Amino acid sequence: MDVPLPSAPAAPPKPRPNEPKRKRAAVPDGRLFRSWESWVVFGLGLLLTGLAWLLLTEQNHRLAEARFRALSRDLAGDVRERLDTYEQMLQGAVAMVDAGGGQVSRSEWRAYVTGLHVEDRYPGIQGIGYARRVKAHDREQHEASLHAAGFYSYRVTPEGERPEYFPIVYIEPFASRNLRAFGFDMHAEPTRQAAMERARSTGTAAATARLRLVQETEEDVQPGFLIYVPVYDQTLPLTTAADRREALLGFVYSPFRAHDLMRSIMGQGASQLLDIRVYDGTETSPDSLMFDSAPSRDAFRDVLRIEVFGRPWTLVLSGTHAFEESVASATPRGVLFAGLIITLLLVATVNSVLQDRDRMAELRRSYDALALARAEAEQANAAKSRFLAAASHDLRQPLQTLGIYLHMIGEQAENPRQRKLVDAARDGFEATQRLLNSLMDIATLETGVISPQLSELDLPVFLQRICEEGRLEAAGKGLGFRVTCGGARVTTDPAMLERIVRNLLSNALKYTHDGTIRVTCRQARGFTAIKVQDTGPGIPQDRLHLIFEDFYQIGNPERDRRKGLGLGLATVARLSRLLGYRVRVLSRPGRGAIFLVEIPDEAPSPCQTTETATSVA
Repeated sequence: MDVPLPSAPAAPPKPRPNEPKRKRAAVPDGRLFRSWESWVVFGLGLLLTGLAWLLLTEQNHRLAEARFRALSRDLAGDVRERLDTYEQMLQGAVAMVDAGGGQVSRSEWRAYVTGLHVEDRYPGIQGIGYARRVKAHDREQHEASLHAAGFYSYRVTPEGERPEYFPIVYIEPFASRNLRAFGFDMHAEPTRQAAMERARSTGTAAATARLRLVQETEEDVQPGFLIYVPVYDQTLPLTTAADRREALLGFVYSPFRAHDLMRSIMGQGASQLLDIRVYDGTETSPDSLMFDSAPSRDAFRDVLRIEVFGRPWTLVLSGTHAFEESVASATPRGVLFAGLIITLLLVATVNSVLQDRDRMAELRRSYDALALARAEAEQANAAKSRFLAAASHDLRQPLQTLGIYLHMIGEQAENPRQRKLVDAARDGFEATQRLLNSLMDIATLETGVISPQLSELDLPVFLQRICEEGRLEAAGKGLGFRVTCGGARVTTDPAMLERIVRNLLSNALKYTHDGTIRVTCRQARGFTAIKVQDTGPGIPQDRLHLIFEDFYQIGNPERDRRKGLGLGLATVARLSRLLGYRVRVLSRPGRGAIFLVEIPDEAPSPCQTTETATSVA
């Protein structure tokens, strides 16, 4: 800002003899960096901007790494879950043999496997078979019995004298590739023998190492493995390993083609975001490779090891291009752009200050006798100093100023691409604020900063008050809304209980599109229960134990921030534990869900855990 000049004296003072001429003050030449101060401010601005960009980039990378590792562990869990399902089928076959006193007919075996619909429901599995134990002196009788059953070309292969044989006598589906395995003695092959002996001694399921299946042809050759479950004579003792070896009747087993199995698991959606390589054992050598979905990438990589029925598997997972695009964020670039604008504005401000400083110096040299001009110049410098202090303070709070400059950038965007980038940056900024607030609420509950403030509460009046907003929202969606509560008084923390009930009501209103929402309370022996019931889509039983986890949402796989962050039920769980309440969930897909909050008659210690039940009609 310019300082007004005082009136000029009648006559300028004459220079004294021999007095050196004074140097004129520097006149602005229009350059951006006209002094060392401008360079210092510019350097500091670039440093702070680069630091903010680096921190945001690092934060985005950490969040992407966390999401990648969560997806990796989910995929590893899917592999274990699928193999556990196959083991249950084999255990069912063992139970059928045990129920028949160690004997099962071919028709019974075919009926069992046919009822499972293996080819349709369980891709990757080649079938379910039974290998019977045949001692050396019983081999000819065994082959004769199969000949008598109509299998005239049946024989135990490979040829050779061995103490005992384990030929495949049943294999369903009994067609196509599986016909090649009929009569094959798996115990004669070392890799299969090792797994069979392990299952025989331990009495548990055992998997083989990587091998080539007997069912393989010369087309589409794939690595494979087998799972064995031992069948014992239940009339004999099974206490020790020696007892189990002697009581063995045979093995129920299943052969698997590794590529078909993994493709069926990857087909559930993970293949769009993750690549996977599966190795048999702990070494990642080409000889142990069982499946490779695509060439690996180095941006995101994780190595997991799982136990598959006694065999270690190594899973090498990496992110695809689709995953990298899903975790990319425009926020760091927006901060970088905003920081450059702020830096240039500060440099311009410093130049303006320096220009005024030069003018003040000229005034002090020309009118050093005028006190008023000197005082006004000092006031101007003080105002500019305060301005610079305020600007520095704002610069130390980039998150607060980021929203303002994003708005300024949005107004200056000239094409759709720039506006899209600005909108993405603004969405990221707003999501960061919402997420930060939610996480701070969660952290407050976790660290125990707050404690329940118990008081006696009239429950019917309490429910009528907090359900009024829910009633209006339900009416706006065309839903019925009923509140039923008899006379009941409880001792609780009203604020915490209100948050629990409001979160449950919000959850019911979000997922219910037709029908009625009911809020009731009833007294039972030892506790009073508040029930929130909806007629929404319900919750699958395999996800009941997940809904109280942080950020977990059933109906939001694309993580749309407009559908919430998945912290409502997590907050309910933490508040319930803090108050010592029990929360139960009863649900069946397509029939809605019921959430029950049980308030003990006597205030308990906060040690209860959140529980889930299976389902109700």
